[in-house]
Amino acid sequence: MPHYDMIVIGSGPSGQRAAVQAAKLGKAVAICERRELVGGVCVNTGTIPSKTFREGALYLSGFIQRGIYGQSYFVKENITMADLVSRCNMVIEREVDIIRHQMQRNQVVVIDGMARFLSDQELEITSENSRIQITADNIVIAVGTESAHPTEAHIDGRKVVTADEVLDMPELPRTMTVVGGGVVGMEYASIFAALGVEVTIVDARKGLLEFLDGEMVDSLIYHMRD
Repeated sequence: MPHYDMIVIGSGPSGQRAAVQAAKLGKAVAICERRELVGGVCVNTGTIPSKTFREGALYLSGFIQRGIYGQSYFVKENITMADLVSRCNMVIEREVDIIRHQMQRNQVVVIDGMARFLSDQELEITSENSRIQITADNIVIAVGTESAHPTEAHIDGRKVVTADEVLDMPELPRTMTVVGGGVVGMEYASIFAALGVEVTIVDARKGLLEFLDGEMVDSLIYHMRD
């Protein structure tokens, strides 16, 4: 049975840093990831894809240049999800390759599969084609988070999606309702509005982005309505 000084469950930013730092200190380290690609939500469905999606939307819609060329200006008319997602996929592939190279360079073993505790120092890792057991002196849990949604909501990945499935939508909708006025909700609402989608934001709280200065939020809401 393979034994390591440390096993990290989850290959997102926290898991990566923990694994690499331990490896640099001369420890035998393995990192376990249940997704097909390393990097966690940050690389695959969250921060990096959303920012790449935003930049693609701003460029193709001509949004930034409209102050010069007028509100009817578009770099590309009839923008499709394929136009926007193609660039996202390129960036994701590059980032995943960088992370895998970093793991190899620091001699961190990457194990694909779902980890389950058998004891305080023993894990069973199950993938589509295998099931192995490994032990470690220390185990770091860095599994990240998942999008929260009402249990009665039917997430079909087409008409109803969470932030994790936005980039999988087959086409740009004509209208969109965003439930939740937090950072992620406001970001996607503004992106799709720039693409010409009619967007409505629904939030149960008294105000949007309550952790920010009130005048900044009021200014943001004004410009989003405009």
